[in-house]
Amino acid sequence: MDTIAISVLNRLVDATVEIPVCKSITNRALLVTVLAPGNSILENALFSEDWHLLSLA
Repeated sequence: MDTIAISVLNRLVDATVEIPVCKSITNRALLVTVLAPGNSILENALFSEDWHLLSLA
């Protein structure tokens, strides 16, 4: 198995990421937006019952 070194960023990241919409990616994106410092916007999320219940937690 190859090893990849990942450098630690010492600055804020301002980025836009566009990915295909699916339920599991929406759930992960919701968690990332909640954990990210500052304001986050999650657009075009795929609505599902588990996504709704996760957002209420």
